Amino acid sequence: MENVTIGLALVAGILSFISPCVLPLVPAYIGYMGGRLTHNVSRQSAAGTPAATSWSLRAQMLLHGIAFVLGFTIVFVLIGLFTTALSSLAGQHVSTFTEMLGRVGGFVIIFFGFQFMGVMPRFFAWLRRKEQASILDNMLFSLGFAVLASALIYWGVLKQAAVALPLIAALLAALFVKGAFTQPAAFWHRLLERLESLLYSDTRGDIGGSEREGLLGSTFMGMVFSAGWTPCIGPLLGTILTVAAASGATSGDIAQGMLLLSAYSIGLGIPFVITALLMNGAQGILRRLQRHMHKIELLSGTLLIGIGLLVASGQLQSLSQTFSRGEFADFTFRVEECGVGYFEGELRLSHLGACLGGSLLPVAINQSASGHFAPATPEQQYLFHAEAGRTIDFEARALNEALPDFEFALFGPDDVELARTTGSASLEADGRLYPLVGFRPAEDGLYRAVLRNEDLAEPARFRVKVRDAEKIEAAPSPQSPAEAASTTEKDAAAADDSMNSFADIAADLEPALGLAVGNRAPAFVVETLDRASVKLADLRGRITLLNFWGTWCGPCRREMPEFQKAYEEWNARGFEILAIAYNDSEAAMADFRAEFGLSFPLALDKSGEINDAYGIQTRPSSYLVDQDGVILARHFGIMTELQLSELLMDAFARE
Repeated sequence: MENVTIGLALVAGILSFISPCVLPLVPAYIGYMGGRLTHNVSRQSAAGTPAATSWSLRAQMLLHGIAFVLGFTIVFVLIGLFTTALSSLAGQHVSTFTEMLGRVGGFVIIFFGFQFMGVMPRFFAWLRRKEQASILDNMLFSLGFAVLASALIYWGVLKQAAVALPLIAALLAALFVKGAFTQPAAFWHRLLERLESLLYSDTRGDIGGSEREGLLGSTFMGMVFSAGWTPCIGPLLGTILTVAAASGATSGDIAQGMLLLSAYSIGLGIPFVITALLMNGAQGILRRLQRHMHKIELLSGTLLIGIGLLVASGQLQSLSQTFSRGEFADFTFRVEECGVGYFEGELRLSHLGACLGGSLLPVAINQSASGHFAPATPEQQYLFHAEAGRTIDFEARALNEALPDFEFALFGPDDVELARTTGSASLEADGRLYPLVGFRPAEDGLYRAVLRNEDLAEPARFRVKVRDAEKIEAAPSPQSPAEAASTTEKDAAAADDSMNSFADIAADLEPALGLAVGNRAPAFVVETLDRASVKLADLRGRITLLNFWGTWCGPCRREMPEFQKAYEEWNARGFEILAIAYNDSEAAMADFRAEFGLSFPLALDKSGEINDAYGIQTRPSSYLVDQDGVILARHFGIMTELQLSELLMDAFARE
């Protein structure tokens, strides 16, 4: 999927709507739009105005849905841009920005919740009573407001004095200039009138007011929800982010990355817009329930307040991760994988059912895929596209237990059986099985490999790969340290003795600290599950893969077996893996390590400081760092064994 089209990005976005990390956005969105609709109907009923026409209400809901989608599209595209293509400029500050936006926006959502409940109108009316005139006319009221607002600003900007003090100073200056301390009654009456004008501008369309402020509010809500949300990286989104990261600083490549991210986000937003249109029928229901309108307002407002607290406290991301655990995460990941496979022509319509059920997976040549046998799942199928005349092998290997015997069958493009054998017939010394060796397809097309075992009492996990035998044989083998040193000496002897002094000086300079390829990776200290303290500096002299993951991350479960195999093959040559989890538990990590038989270090970033330093917004994300601590490559989404091997070949060739 290196050549990602705008149409494919749009389709992947639509399919991602049901991913587990998007689920918390759905009730939040429905809560906001439903609260807006309830508030609208309630105000119209109170004013004695007729119900809006079907097309009028549908148009209103459509505009607000589009505005909401535009809001989270803006933030999502900017986050993707800053954490990939422009990471050297702003990657490390993105999480700070999103946390600030989440805190401020969460407070605004809570305010909207009170507004939809009818609390704010009653509060404003109470303040306007003659009996309360002494409150608004008292300078102490303005002073108390200034203190409370200053405290909220300080909290909202994460207690960073360098940011908070100028904002607080600007607030105090504005209050003084507008007369909050010299003419407090006049100031507060003007402010209350302005607030009411803004709050009711889009709920009293036939009484007066403009839709502009209401649409801006929906746009802001979309921005706020996106700030408290971590997108799941599926196969295609990972490709888009990696392409954007590798684009460098060229405006054309960055623009292409933004275009693809925008298409993905718009695709993700289409179901939200459709949901807004479907809410059109709720107006009639709400009017029939007019006797209970106040209870409905209380319910919708309470829901928004709860959502606001989740966003402001940063718990919306944790909720996303909670939804991302278990089999549901695997299913939603398969939805994108199978859907994209169908639109790319790697799957037929008849294959979609088995693919979504998890018994059939699309794989590319030289790409690994996981599988398992269990009493309830005795069969696993793999679909791949092969070219006529190319020699392919089919390989199977156990993950953390002995691979049981199995029946193997290969079917051609016309679904005619081409080969059949048993798995134990070709056991290799390293535990790999080759039930199919040296097969040369007679025609281009989709081929289906079926593995089956009906006599298994205990589950068995394994990995398969359809190998291009000709490409594997022709690929250069990695050099040993001695061979690499010999090559380096030969290259040095053949080099020109005349060196440019400026080049010599430049070569000796320490690379700049940053997140772009060629930058020096940010330093950190972390404790592994085995209670060992590891510094990035301790890994100098070895090529290291820093992988940011989580036990709740469905795609992470797909790539970890790939990393283990690469670790076993490359560790002796000087390769290390450090997998850093966040917002996770050590018990879950230990179970994960045992399940997949991982032998490389796993660590928990308890404070989140390492994730912030590396601008991690989505998982899995990986950085490959050389022996001197310089970033060689970045990858977002699943990294296959082949992709990692190619990166390692290039890395060791530079020694």
